[in-house]
Amino acid sequence: MKLRSLQGHFGNMNGRKIEFTDGFSHLVLPNGWGKSTLCAFLRVMLYGLDTSKRDTQQTLSDKTRYIPQDGHAMGGRLEIEWNGRRIAILRQTGKGGPMQDFDAFYMDTGEKCRLLTAKNCGQVLLGMGEDAFLSSMMVDGEDMKRPSEELQELLTSMAQTGDATGSTSKALTQLDCWRLDIQSGRGHGELPDAQREQAVLEEQLEQLERLSHDIARQQEKYHKLERTAQQAQDAYEQSCQAYTESQADRENRQRIVREEREQRIREIRTRTPDENLVREAGDILYGYEGAVRLEREKRESMPAIETRRRQAVERMEKAQHEREIEVNRTTKPKIRWVAGIFALIFGILAAATGIMQVEWFPGMQNIAGMLKQSSLPMVLSLLAVVCLLLTFLGSVQKPPKPLPDIDEEKKQLEIEYQHILDEQQMAASVLLEERDRVIEAGKKLSPKVTNVEEAAEAIRSAMADLQLIRREQSALGDVILEIQRGPGSEQGPDEMQQQLDALQAKMAAARRASEAAHEQLLRLQRQADAIGTLESVREKLSACRVRVERLHKQYQAIEHARKIVSSENAALRARISPQITSLAQSYLAYLTADNYQEIRLDDRFRARTDGADGRLLGELQLSSGARDQLYLALRLAVCETLAGAKEAPLILDDPFLTSDDASTERGIALLKEIGRKRQVILLTC
Repeated sequence: MKLRSLQGHFGNMNGRKIEFTDGFSHLVLPNGWGKSTLCAFLRVMLYGLDTSKRDTQQTLSDKTRYIPQDGHAMGGRLEIEWNGRRIAILRQTGKGGPMQDFDAFYMDTGEKCRLLTAKNCGQVLLGMGEDAFLSSMMVDGEDMKRPSEELQELLTSMAQTGDATGSTSKALTQLDCWRLDIQSGRGHGELPDAQREQAVLEEQLEQLERLSHDIARQQEKYHKLERTAQQAQDAYEQSCQAYTESQADRENRQRIVREEREQRIREIRTRTPDENLVREAGDILYGYEGAVRLEREKRESMPAIETRRRQAVERMEKAQHEREIEVNRTTKPKIRWVAGIFALIFGILAAATGIMQVEWFPGMQNIAGMLKQSSLPMVLSLLAVVCLLLTFLGSVQKPPKPLPDIDEEKKQLEIEYQHILDEQQMAASVLLEERDRVIEAGKKLSPKVTNVEEAAEAIRSAMADLQLIRREQSALGDVILEIQRGPGSEQGPDEMQQQLDALQAKMAAARRASEAAHEQLLRLQRQADAIGTLESVREKLSACRVRVERLHKQYQAIEHARKIVSSENAALRARISPQITSLAQSYLAYLTADNYQEIRLDDRFRARTDGADGRLLGELQLSSGARDQLYLALRLAVCETLAGAKEAPLILDDPFLTSDDASTERGIALLKEIGRKRQVILLTC
């Protein structure tokens, strides 16, 4: 098979078309263009895209990693030459998912190529699976980034068996993991756990069998004691019956009385509704009667409230009128006329005395002698002034304190009156609601109720019946208590009573022994229930034995598989390793200009130089360029050996990551030489 061209919407390919020629094709592509994407696209076109893989935190699946950047649906076209005819392979995104719609046809005639399907395309064209294609046909430089020890294992695997993926070592490692999971050398693993579980189940089964035997014996003992207790109870009941017959008359009378009381109670109950309903109706009636009393009180108190309101208004108006009269009276001017007359007299006397100096009566001589004649008019004038002041002093009274605001008091009185009216209306509305409730409750007790009086009568009647039932029940309780009390204590126990007491004690002792045996039986059954049933434990033990046997077989199968893988790997190494080593030696000698001429395989992988001791493989012994050359030589040898006569293209993605110019030129020359026999595609920057 030869590649002719490819084109697709895959990652950053963006629909670019790339063509290939026969022999050696060298494509120089810049970094970031997508050389790895191109290789992945070629692999997907041949072997399909695995849509079952999911994204993880470490890696992304191909359907996520290679989403087309140009926004198109994932798809592509690959043109190849196979058996002398050109074939076009198409993979598109359809209902099955990305790259799931497959089509292949001959380009010269357009006829559908029925040999190729979505699943077998790569296998038919190349004669190998996807893993073998990646190992033998795809060479990239990513493996050179591995650590030295991992790279050494990879090179050894390629040189020995041609396995570039380390699948043999991975298979052996996985088998070892499975073997250790089943059984390790320290008693861990599924098999030791299953064996321990089997031992526990065997012990439980043995314990259950022992408990089953003990339970059977205890059941036999319990049934025997139960029969003894039943016999004692039967004897006691017979004695009781005989004792009862001796008191038949008294108990018969008491029974008749009791039956009469019970009959009366039943008769009353037949006409009395449910007790809860009666109690609820009684509560409703009590609330209605309270509402009636409250409404009557409010209604009867309204005339007195009206009278008090009217009297309060009249009293406030009268007080206001009287206050106005008092204010008018007290605010009028008040003149002391006597003091005014004396002021006039003293003024006239002062004036006359001062003008005429006349002595008005003989007594004035003494007074004149006491006072100076010149100061008498002044004294009289002073007295006249004092009297004049007394005349008008307090003539204008202070206004009295104003009365409280009558309008505010009237407003407050109206508010209180309205509040009383609201209470009266509320009492009336509550009364109406309670009346409706009473009628509804009465209808529940008697469908004939039509008004509140009939409802109240029905409720009172039901409550009376309920009280009558209670009295009858109390009387019935007295009768039952008298029946239970039996004959009077003053008579004393007779011989039959003593025998009855002895039988009762014997029955109680037998019953206690039976209960003790039953308790022991229950204890044994609880122990057995804690373990499980015999059937379940046997099923678990059988399943555990099957599991142990299965793990034994798995362990043996894993050991057998390890031997087969090891033997097949050894046979493959003996068959393929000389061819790979011989071809790799020639490639390595060409790549290194005969500096390394021999590759030797033993416990350590060695590359020998011409005329020098062998050098150990490793970063400290070989330079990065020599290591890359050795890796490339081995990969080319593996591809040539595994491909054989198949015309499969060889694809190399940057195999000269660390090589110098001279090594790169020799590597390209070697690839051109290989390209004479098969198609070689080299992708570099």
